Amino acid sequence: MEVRCSLCGRKEAISDVHKDYEKIVKNPKAIYICDLCLSKVQYEAGEYNKPKKPIG
Repeated sequence: MEVRCSLCGRKEAISDVHKDYEKIVKNPKAIYICDLCLSKVQYEAGEYNKPKKPIG
């Protein structure tokens, strides 16, 4: 099955062993986020939540 990432638009082929395969088969309008975008968003969220260092 070929799916498109909702963030970057990259097309990927997923098989029945993929973790999101069942969700997409049950609901074809479900969003899919590729592993690259998932890692990027997770990193940016972690960086945003770090305490800010004072300038001085």
